Amino acid sequence: MVLKLFPRGFATATSAISTIRAQTHTHKQTLNYAAPVLLAGGCLAYAFSGSNDKDKPERGIRAVPTRDLIRGYLVYAACSIPALIDASPAILHAFGSSPIPGLPALANTVVRHTFFAQFVPGETVEECMPILAQMHNQNVGGALNYCAEAEQGELDHTAVRDAKELNRCLAECYKGIEELGKLEDQIEAAGGRRGASAFAVKVTGLLDNGVLVRASNTLMRYRSVVPVDDTVPCPGLPTSTDDIVVACGPGSTDLVPICDDSLQPLGRLHSDEYATDDDREILYDMYQKLRHMAELARDRGVKLVIDAEHVETQPVLDAYTLLLCQEFNKPRPGQKFSGPLIFGTFQSYLRRQPQYIRYMLNHAQENGYSLGMKIVRGAYIDQDRAAWYHEGRPGEDPMWPDKPATDKSYNDAIDHIISQLSSQLALSKPELAPSVIFATHNADSVDTIIDKLQKYGLVDPTEDDRLRLKDSVAGKVFIAQLYGMRDDLSDKVVEKFDSRGIPMSLKYVAYGTLAEVVPFLARRAYENKSVMSGSGGAVAERKRIRSELMRRVLGTQ
Repeated sequence: MVLKLFPRGFATATSAISTIRAQTHTHKQTLNYAAPVLLAGGCLAYAFSGSNDKDKPERGIRAVPTRDLIRGYLVYAACSIPALIDASPAILHAFGSSPIPGLPALANTVVRHTFFAQFVPGETVEECMPILAQMHNQNVGGALNYCAEAEQGELDHTAVRDAKELNRCLAECYKGIEELGKLEDQIEAAGGRRGASAFAVKVTGLLDNGVLVRASNTLMRYRSVVPVDDTVPCPGLPTSTDDIVVACGPGSTDLVPICDDSLQPLGRLHSDEYATDDDREILYDMYQKLRHMAELARDRGVKLVIDAEHVETQPVLDAYTLLLCQEFNKPRPGQKFSGPLIFGTFQSYLRRQPQYIRYMLNHAQENGYSLGMKIVRGAYIDQDRAAWYHEGRPGEDPMWPDKPATDKSYNDAIDHIISQLSSQLALSKPELAPSVIFATHNADSVDTIIDKLQKYGLVDPTEDDRLRLKDSVAGKVFIAQLYGMRDDLSDKVVEKFDSRGIPMSLKYVAYGTLAEVVPFLARRAYENKSVMSGSGGAVAERKRIRSELMRRVLGTQ
């Protein structure tokens, strides 16, 4: 596939994402899956109610066809209703399993032409690549996210998933990385700079959930024997010696020391199951697959993001992330080093977050590698809290008590990371300074990032009232949103920053079959409902679209 790319100078800085989203595509495959969007039509009257938005619509939105604006309006109207978002998983299941003839197919059609069309540019990597190329032309990078994952409670801990399906998911990851590498090659050939393409890996899509849970239980008890800091809340901190559980080769006779059951460390129960010898072989095999994936990503110039999971499986993900960072995030002799390859995900809804960030930054400095970080508020807080108390785990749950506490954790992370980036860039090995993706749909957090970059001297003002990243910072700070959400924030980043040719704005682009993607979208709506139903998020998007629709109806300029 040859994608048309232009030198960065041809990109307009205004309303980049709005313009890109005007170029829609057709989805061909129909699968029998339903979704909460069936209720969106009933929300039409609600959607057009509300206060007038006096802000002028951005120029790019004027290029969007009216039918697409109406579709977006309906989708965002549905996302503005918390009760509908709460009910979406149940509605999804009810319509998807309905025995009524024709209902699942009807639901499919509605979902495909509403939620799916709004948030997903394609079912395959090949369908997504033209959109990613357009994004790069508009100074917006892309992070592909293949929507294959095992959800909490979806599989019991003894279930074994089909090996062919797991291998198919793995092959999709390799294909995604390879296609992103081709895009980066074409960007460079067109005179642009590499560095704003990433692939996000969900390990639960590649490995049985039960193995991950048992191994995480084992790691929690093992870390209590060799604690780095036993005051850190669950799921604790990874160590370089976690390889004894997740990366020991076949035939290893190493025994895993674990603490006495009576201690019940970090919310463990006597009934928790632990990793078997077979599990450890599977974990080692998974580690080797991740290493191969990292080698491919390094060869193709694509960042590799290890996505976060539920608390019950996060310890294994932390262990894999640390081990991969130690191997792949440091310069190779005689090779150019462009910053970290592996990015771990740091969830701000977990109470361990401040200590975890400081620990990982220190670990990277002490061990001579560059830390890659993706900072999120977190996707699983409600499910994780419910599971913690349902299972009767001892002690305080691992989550902050409310959203304001999570917001503070996120914004504190912004300050600390940007401060550390500034400090490490002034040291003898600035190439080992951390890189960060701030993933947020929160306008206040975006403003905080802008303020901190100025406070710590990482940007210079320009004559046209923009901010130019210092050359040493280019490619080290990104601000990301999901494709189809908060395009206004993405446009703001493009407008505000001269990022020296490496896009600073990123879009997380989910793809997969309808059956794979719709549950992902339902979870994203549910997990982000505080943002989606507040003054920002879906409400802001709805007002933005309404303003443009009214302009067209009234014929005003």
